[in-house]
Amino acid sequence: MAAQATDTYRCELNGGISFDSIRCLMEFYQPLITPQAAVLYLTMASEAGTELSGRSHMRLFTLTSLDPLAFDRALAKLEEFMLVKVWCRKVNDSASYIYLLNTPMSTANFAASSLYMNRFRQTVSAEIADTALLLVAGGSLSTQGYQDITRAAVWKSDITETEEEKTVRPNYRFSIEDDTTIRFDYEHFISSTSALVFPVELRTRENLALIGKLATVYGLSADQMRVLVSRCVNLSTMEFNSERLRILASRSEPEVKNAEDIYSLSPVSFLQSKQNGAEVTMTDKKLIEHLAMDMNFPNEVINVMLEYVLSVSSNRLNPKFVDMVAGEWARDGIATKEQALLETKKKPRKSSGGKQNIKIDMPEYIRQQQEGTLPKSRKATQETLDAVRELQNKMKD
Repeated sequence: MAAQATDTYRCELNGGISFDSIRCLMEFYQPLITPQAAVLYLTMASEAGTELSGRSHMRLFTLTSLDPLAFDRALAKLEEFMLVKVWCRKVNDSASYIYLLNTPMSTANFAASSLYMNRFRQTVSAEIADTALLLVAGGSLSTQGYQDITRAAVWKSDITETEEEKTVRPNYRFSIEDDTTIRFDYEHFISSTSALVFPVELRTRENLALIGKLATVYGLSADQMRVLVSRCVNLSTMEFNSERLRILASRSEPEVKNAEDIYSLSPVSFLQSKQNGAEVTMTDKKLIEHLAMDMNFPNEVINVMLEYVLSVSSNRLNPKFVDMVAGEWARDGIATKEQALLETKKKPRKSSGGKQNIKIDMPEYIRQQQEGTLPKSRKATQETLDAVRELQNKMKD
């Protein structure tokens, strides 16, 4: 099925591509697959892994100067030599394509393959074939008898960088809204997660932030999150189930880490250490998730808070009491471990559930009876008076 100009596509490169791979593509593959196919492969490889969605094939036709028929012939050559695998999904009258690019084999492996080399020799002259094999053998290039005529670059060191130049300058820093509470290896997660597992269209800042937050709270690695994310993606509907990811993350075992500072552990691991290795209950996990996701506390602050609450409430995590402490710390702007530790040195508060100093007043009719102003018909018995006094005395204790 030939792609139409309005059909959308996305590209994914299966593995990296080295200089040797590019050399093999242009020196060995190109005569077999045609220059058009080689240009198409390099163009698609350059777009692999980008988050730009909704690209139409008209873009590929324009960049490669190929009409739809020539594009289809070039693509067929790439498929023939297993350089591209094509996936397609029809939606009404349009289609969406995924091009999964395989890395060209190395020059050494190509040269060692009798099947590929026989076809190569049949396509090119013996001289070109021998020259290609010399490239595989390597060797240094001699410049004897040549003159260096390279033009020197002119640097405008006295001119400051313009705002436009700053805008187009590459930015290699990856962050989710500069959220310093997230401790997650996004670089490894993105580079090791195929678009067939987690499509580019679903890699929104909101979804990536959720992935990083859950990994931080539950102490999960990038590899663990990749597996969980793959179980939350529906490729047929292109939907990401964030609630399922929350459930799966809460049920996963945290990655075992040795930490010099115990407060730097994930809150789940920290609480588990406080429980002598006993598994953290789902109720406590959800409480921790609330502190991180809704209250936006970093791990260190959550851990100090958990330790503080346990110390003042008989090793219990009463959700209402934790919420009360969290609200106070949020209003006080507690954002670091040092600030949290200082906060715990204030006058200790008692968790709810202890005895309250409640005053019970004497009923009005009994007070009137004691004063002698109550009618005889409404007088209370001595038993009732004694019961009320006993209740008052108990509440004073």
